[in-house]
Amino acid sequence: MIGAVSLASRAVVVRLVGGLGNQMFQYAAACGLAYEREAHVLMDVSAFESDTLRSYELDRLCVPQDIQAAGPRLRNGRSLHARVIRRLTRRWPGRDGGYREPHFHFDKNFFALSGDEIRLDGYFQSPLYFAGCEALLRERFRPAEPFGGAAQTWADRIGASRCSVSLHVRRGDYVSNPHAAAVHTALGDGYYRRAIALVRRILGDQVDFFLFSDEPDFVQQAFADLPRAHVVRTDPERSWEDMFLMARCRHHIIANSSYSWWGAWLNASREKVVIAPAQWFTREKLATTNVMDLYPEGWIILK
Repeated sequence: MIGAVSLASRAVVVRLVGGLGNQMFQYAAACGLAYEREAHVLMDVSAFESDTLRSYELDRLCVPQDIQAAGPRLRNGRSLHARVIRRLTRRWPGRDGGYREPHFHFDKNFFALSGDEIRLDGYFQSPLYFAGCEALLRERFRPAEPFGGAAQTWADRIGASRCSVSLHVRRGDYVSNPHAAAVHTALGDGYYRRAIALVRRILGDQVDFFLFSDEPDFVQQAFADLPRAHVVRTDPERSWEDMFLMARCRHHIIANSSYSWWGAWLNASREKVVIAPAQWFTREKLATTNVMDLYPEGWIILK
């Protein structure tokens, strides 16, 4: 018992949305709050019932599969009746104990939330939300199964390198989806060339670059002139593997992507060099968004 309330009766329920990197941020924030509140974490995965682009992926990691029991399942119909029912039964936000992230940067009032059940809705992209439970997250944010054959081959090559640097190029919906492109922008060649030059100044020329991307053919061509570059190609059906291959590299050049953010964060070395882009969003969105709480202390933010 904790006071008059048992641990089992206190819960932080987090609504998961987006890809693996986003789900990890959301789960990490829930763990951070649960740690402070001496509560347990439940995951609401109902958003994936209607998401045709993303799926729940934390089951690929060593995360306890504490899924909140679903209520009556509603069809995703477009009729007026279906839309009214969904609106009346929607839990996010508005119920007692519900919390919607008010802005992108860290909310200093987050850890003042109270109640036997606290429901979280947001992206929570700052390590400040889980500063007290990094060790727990590093234990849980591991693959739930061994690497497949292709990924293991790359893991061996990365392990054999004396100075490995992951370089991530995010394209995909940043290029093809107008909605995503209105918020994020695919980073240009200038950022990567400056980052590569900076890595070489810091680490020397004997650096092996391991290039990761959702469009490896594009990367193969774009960096054809880069010495000691290796385009990593793994099983696209095991997309989480690239993140953990990135984490095995000694240093990192990340994209404006939560996926490679975690690839760099999961490398626990205090000696690592991490270069991250200042342009996390489009220039228009950056004009109204404070992103500085996104970057852990010690990371190099490159304009």
